[in-house]
Amino acid sequence: MKTNFLKSIVVSFSLIALASCSSDDDGEMDNVNPGQVTLEFDSGFAGNELTLGTANTANANGEALTVSRLNYIISNIVLIDEDGMEYSYPKESSYFIISEDSNDELADNTEIVLEGVPAGTYKAVKFGIGVDKEKYDQGLSGAGDFWDAASEYDMTWSWASGYKYINFEGAYTSGTTTDENFKVHLGRASDEVTNYTETTIEVPTGSAIIVNEDMAPEVHIITDANALLTAKQAVSLEAYGNAIMGGEGAVKVAANVPLVFKVDHVHNNEAGNSSH
Repeated sequence: MKTNFLKSIVVSFSLIALASCSSDDDGEMDNVNPGQVTLEFDSGFAGNELTLGTANTANANGEALTVSRLNYIISNIVLIDEDGMEYSYPKESSYFIISEDSNDELADNTEIVLEGVPAGTYKAVKFGIGVDKEKYDQGLSGAGDFWDAASEYDMTWSWASGYKYINFEGAYTSGTTTDENFKVHLGRASDEVTNYTETTIEVPTGSAIIVNEDMAPEVHIITDANALLTAKQAVSLEAYGNAIMGGEGAVKVAANVPLVFKVDHVHNNEAGNSSH
């Protein structure tokens, strides 16, 4: 991975000011004594740290991957407290690009900072991967600056096809080939593979995300690059001609996407202090 300084750069675009939460009457939380929550996305590979440009041990498909890019879109973030109440981060402020890229012209972006989160004890995080249909249906004018940023990070097709929600690239070595380049780009490829999927991940047992005006927790989320090809469906890059951008291969990878994320640990820091 690149330096912590680069990791601190976040690509987010807020199209409206933060709004207050709904009341308890509709199952959501009042925005009282708010604090800050940071989601830190740490890339891994089969239980190890992911280092760009370094070969990993062969996966279950018999392919040893050297990753050069792992970019994806995170959106529609929801925090779930110990009673099952949900706080939905304001939707128009809830689209982010997470990026680890060997292209030095593009800064790595691995943090999302959520401001104005209601005080509470949270046990799970729910979020989308990609851009949901409601946002996409607003059209190019509704996309605002986010479309331009996504284009810069190679997270778009033509507008008619919309966004890529996964851009995963590198090279692999198998029993029959050496240093073969691969690309896995997921977006709207068919009715089965759209621009968007969701996942819910719980914090480890005995831990919690504690938010109040004096606390600024950091939630470390592992994104397992290996799991993109192994979590639910085994996907051999060689079997799909080294490029997966649609068809059966994309359907299989899409089934794996919600399973690649997990909360590794939480730092419940005092406001103004960071674990980095």
